[in-house]
Order: sequence, then structure tokens, then C-alpha cells
Amino acid sequence: MRKTIWIPEKELNEIDWIIKYNAACDKWRDKSMDEIALFYSYFTVHQHKLFTEEICHKINLNLQGIGLEIGAGPGILSNSMLKIFKNIKKIYLLEKVPNTYNLMKKIANENQTINQLECILGCFNDLKLENNSLDFILDFDSIHHSENFQQTIKEIARVLKPGGLLVCFDRAQPNYISQKQIQDMLDIEYSNKYKLENNIDLDKKFTRRMNGEHEPLLREWIDTSRKYNLSSKIYIFHKKSVKDFVRSAYGLIIPYFIKRLIKKGINITTHYQVILNYFGINNINRIKVYTLDYKVKSRRSPRGKMVFCFQKLS
Repeated sequence: MRKTIWIPEKELNEIDWIIKYNAACDKWRDKSMDEIALFYSYFTVHQHKLFTEEICHKINLNLQGIGLEIGAGPGILSNSMLKIFKNIKKIYLLEKVPNTYNLMKKIANENQTINQLECILGCFNDLKLENNSLDFILDFDSIHHSENFQQTIKEIARVLKPGGLLVCFDRAQPNYISQKQIQDMLDIEYSNKYKLENNIDLDKKFTRRMNGEHEPLLREWIDTSRKYNLSSKIYIFHKKSVKDFVRSAYGLIIPYFIKRLIKKGINITTHYQVILNYFGINNINRIKVYTLDYKVKSRRSPRGKMVFCFQKLS
């Protein structure tokens, strides 16, 4: 697997959080492919393919040509996409943690996809690629780590071809969430279990903010995509019933009185527009909720997933 350097490793290795994750990658290098996949994506490699395939089928997604996965980690999502879509020629795996490269190679070798993948050490906000050069871009829980959300979307829009797709498995907060609530979320400290897994000293404070996380509102996703000539469709997936969806993290979007009605067995579609208005969406066709059929046995259960599909307009 070829490695391209956009930012010198020496420069990256001076950043505190990258030092921590470099050490974590070294610890995971001798683990099995499925152990690595479970750690990074909640799934084994095979489960991730099934999960991704089901979502792609439900939203009628078709990928081909040349793509880029930003914040790729070991490249689990890209490996799944290469197994699902046979007309993909190549995917660049963009990462900022240098030692992730060893995990990428391990996964790609075992999946026999190494000739279709290329590692790039670089940053979301400075994609050293030509204008209109990519057919698609993938994101699996990565863009919310961007240091500059607007600049990331601007760069993505620049390098996508007209008609090209940005497919994000990521998060968005309801539009009514206050800045104080967002700041409180970012100040939540990680558990000791997480610290052990990621080679972080147990006696040191490590918050989501210190991990480079952000919490963009849904309005930010929609407004920024429009600003840079990207149309948007939004899908919410949950692995069980509407009641489980209500109890999930995305249950935040639903007013309490609607939750009570749902618990009593009243159909969610009766109050769908109320829910969308509460989320700040006026067009009922803009957002859809699906139940997934996949069954996952992993070290922790995956959350409901919000999937954004953006297409660059001509």
C-alpha cells in the first residue's frame, strides 16, 4: 500500500493527542483483523459489510470511480465499500495519525483490497487534490472532529466532481440545543476503559473536547452544504423499533409529549411533522427514519446512525 505525505510525520508526532493514538495503534497492531475492526467501528469486518450493505440498499446508493475516506482509521468503511461496489477503482484513506498506516495495511492485506487503497497523511481542511477530481467521499464518525467544519465542507465540495457524492455516517445535534449544552457535552470526560484502550494515563483528565470533537447542529450541516453547492438528503437508521429509536441518542429530537404518545402505541407518523419541526426541518421529504435488520454481537452496541448524502450540483 502506497503512503503519500501531505503533512510531515515529524510535525504530526509533536501533537499531544496524536502521540497518544500513535501508541494505541502500536498496541493494536498485533491484534486480529476483527479485533481492530470492533475497536474502531463496533463491528467485525464481515458485520460491517452487512451493516453498510443494508444501508446502501435502503438509500439506493451506488458508488463507482475514485473516492476518498476522510478520518479513515484503519479503513474499515472503505474495505466494506470495495466489497459491495465492484466499479470502485480506488479509495484514498486520509488520516492524521501516522501509525494508523500499519493497521490499514493489515486490514487491506487480509481483505485483498491493498491494490485499491492508498494511505494519505494529511488534514481535512487542506485536501491536496485537484478540483473536480473525486467521484465520492466517505466519512464514518470523522467530520465532527474537524477543527473547522465550514472549511472541511468547502474543501470536500471543491474536490468532488459535479454529481459526486459525500456520504457521511456521522452525527448532528438538534437545532434547539444551546451552545451551553454543546459545551457541556464536549467537557464530558472519557471513561477509564476508554483511556486504557487508547493508551491514555488514567490519572489524567481527557475530555471529548481534548479529543478534538465538536457537535455540529443539523442546521450547520444543511446550511453549509447549500453554501458550497451540495444538495442534501438525511436518513436516520436505528437497529430496532421506533420505541428503541426514542430511547436512543436521537431521542433528543423528540419532544417529551410525543415520546409519551409513542410509548402508548400511537404511530410515529401521526406526529412526524411535529418531530421534524422540533428538529428544525420544514420539508418532510428531507429526512427519513429506517429500522435496520442487522444483528450485531460486539463489545458495545452501535448507536443509531444518521446518514447524510450530499451531491455536488453542476
